[in-house]
Amino acid sequence: MRAAVVSEFGPFDAIRVQELETPAAGDGEIVVRTSVAGVNFADAGMVTGAARRKEPPFVPGVEASGVVESVGVGVTELSVGQRVVYWNPMPAAFAEFAVVPGWRCVAIPEGVSDEAAVTLMVQGTTAHYLAMDSAPLEAGMNCLVYAAAGGVGHLLVQVANQLGARVIAVVGNEGKAGLARELGADVVIDRSGVDILEAVREATGGEGVDAVYDAVGAATIEQSLLATKRRGTCVLYGGASGPVGMLDTSLMQQAGSIFFTRPGLGDHLRDAEEYQRRMGDLFEWHSAGVLTPRMGGEWGLEGVPEALSAIAGGGTTGKLLIRV
Repeated sequence: MRAAVVSEFGPFDAIRVQELETPAAGDGEIVVRTSVAGVNFADAGMVTGAARRKEPPFVPGVEASGVVESVGVGVTELSVGQRVVYWNPMPAAFAEFAVVPGWRCVAIPEGVSDEAAVTLMVQGTTAHYLAMDSAPLEAGMNCLVYAAAGGVGHLLVQVANQLGARVIAVVGNEGKAGLARELGADVVIDRSGVDILEAVREATGGEGVDAVYDAVGAATIEQSLLATKRRGTCVLYGGASGPVGMLDTSLMQQAGSIFFTRPGLGDHLRDAEEYQRRMGDLFEWHSAGVLTPRMGGEWGLEGVPEALSAIAGGGTTGKLLIRV
């Protein structure tokens, strides 16, 4: 099989497409013939070595959609020829075939494309747990969504709308502002040259928001805490600007005895039931026309270095894909 291979930790342009042996399914596993793989910010860290999950050589990529090629002993819920989508924290997706634990795979319903399914897996389930669990939204609440035109953000805006919340979106330029408005954001803040905290206070009558969803990290966390209303919740779920180190917890009291949490996807897709439940909601919303995944770019296997450079640069919108 053909696969994009990381031979050593380092720059993206060192990744090469190579011929590897096609894997076989073990007990409880399936082999997926890859159709479309998703590109994630975390993939970049695995390639450079900043976030190590496998030692080189390895095939990057943690999510994909495709067709079940074979099933191992003990797999009863899936069958050969079925379309599936998966997230597997151990990378292997940027290849023609990948071995995946069966319980991490979800059947794709009729009428849902492979591209939509893979967009809804990592980014969609992240948006789902943020709005449903980390800081649950209800009708009438205000929420602040950073990177609102990005992979998670563009879905989170729509999920928040579906739950009846008022969305204040933060974006990086006017082009992304237009997309955020199209997605249904009630207030859009272009962070270039604007005091985000003051803009949030103006949009909420000085109160702040019930929930902040911050994917940026070091550059924004203090203003995120202060933008949270009294006894609201600030959720830090990413670090695009760098990890948050020491945190001044007095800001939480200053903002009004707020709650702060730092969740991760692995704790919200712990078993087959969570995969099925979260993806079931997302597929239902998508089929009903209230959740539209946006694709931001597509490459072949040879384009993996360029795709990783694009997502690491932070200037993308929607979901980036590798068509295998």
